[in-house]
Amino acid sequence: MPFIQLLYKNMTLSHFSTEINPKKILKILLGTTLVLVLLNVIALYLRFFPERYHVYNQLHEFFLDIYIDRFSMNTEMNIPTFFATFQLLAASILLFIIAAWKKMQKDKFRIHWKGLAFLLLLFSIDEFTAMHERFTKLFKDLPDFNGLFYFKWVIPGIAFVLIFGLLYLLFFLHLEKKYKILFLASAILFFGGALGFEVIGGRFANYNDTRNFSFQMIATVEETLELGGVSLLIYSLLAYMKGYFSEIGLVFNKEESS
Repeated sequence: MPFIQLLYKNMTLSHFSTEINPKKILKILLGTTLVLVLLNVIALYLRFFPERYHVYNQLHEFFLDIYIDRFSMNTEMNIPTFFATFQLLAASILLFIIAAWKKMQKDKFRIHWKGLAFLLLLFSIDEFTAMHERFTKLFKDLPDFNGLFYFKWVIPGIAFVLIFGLLYLLFFLHLEKKYKILFLASAILFFGGALGFEVIGGRFANYNDTRNFSFQMIATVEETLELGGVSLLIYSLLAYMKGYFSEIGLVFNKEESS
């Protein structure tokens, strides 16, 4: 990251400063998530209970269809997808900044930070393209254990989390207690949604039609946990930078230090 190194060596706070308030950013991200969840629930209501409201004409129906498509959280390439992609990309950028700083400090865990940065970048690409769902075909012959692994990509997903946990155990243990809690909570929320509720949804789909309100609400909880986990991760990274790296040119709101 030559640019980050140049920024640190040749620029002062008077040349480059941005006021950052991690708590305010967390509130904005969680507030946006809540709004998207509410809009999604309305979209699901409109989709699955058309008998409970009146469609006045074709133009009304046209705009209802657009709304349902744009705000359903279990649909790809719409507003919730774009927001989730943005969050993951933002977390990746923060991790790349931290990794560059750690490299300058010759920190022994600098590779771990860079690995996390690339992982979140991959997650953002996957969120935008739904690449993981295509992996199901590669594992179609594996047992589903009465629907627990109905969505077969969950199997390599769980294996990945276990291997990732082992590879990053020492990295995790070296963190201060505050950041241990924050990063662990972020991971639990994200993977609890991405994998945990995917298992619950798979179990439901094994015995029921997925084209109903109940399955879509399971998917809503899944997406909400993922968004909440990434929101908390972004807060955690900003708090980490606030505690260690304010001299790179990020001015954190003074209220945050109280």
